[in-house]
Amino acid sequence: MLQFKNPKKESQNPWNPLMGTASIDDDILTVLWTPEQLLQKVCELASQITYDFSSSPSSSPPVVVGVATGAFLFLADLVRNIRLPVAVDFVRAESYGSGTIAAGAPKISCEVKLDVAGKHVILVEDIVDTGNTVSCLISYLEGKGATSVSVCTLLDKPARRKVHFKLLGDGKFYSGFECPDSFVVGYGLDFNERYRNLPYIGVLKPEMYE
Repeated sequence: MLQFKNPKKESQNPWNPLMGTASIDDDILTVLWTPEQLLQKVCELASQITYDFSSSPSSSPPVVVGVATGAFLFLADLVRNIRLPVAVDFVRAESYGSGTIAAGAPKISCEVKLDVAGKHVILVEDIVDTGNTVSCLISYLEGKGATSVSVCTLLDKPARRKVHFKLLGDGKFYSGFECPDSFVVGYGLDFNERYRNLPYIGVLKPEMYE
């Protein structure tokens, strides 16, 4: 089973390996989910996916497609706990500029390399907020001939929802945590490509992006 490095108790910030020196942890207002909580949730999601896709004898192993770049850590931990033979690929749909608000309709900037025609696809997201990106990618995968598209997101931010996307075929929606309407970073989520490597998810201090 996946294990995270234990935090050092002597550090002022329990996730600060620099022990008192300036670090990116200082930019975090509050920690929402610890590494241990993230691990537990990832294992729960992986177990549910394993059950759902192995309970039907006619169901072929799914293709897991991560949405780059934010989902890379979540996807890696998720597939390591799915007890099925899965194929893995990535897709990139860009809608964020250098700020905190999506700018315009998402555009596919990196396509899947695997042939998903006739396959069951699990689209893995770090966070679903407006729903624009997910809706765009479901349509994209449908155009590639996918039989079904499920969505597995670590965070769901319904307060920002603008598009109520429709899953393809027998697709299911898997959600880890409901996220407050705050700007969060860590565990793959970023601001201007920073903070992805934090082992937890926390709220970024407003002065860091305003």
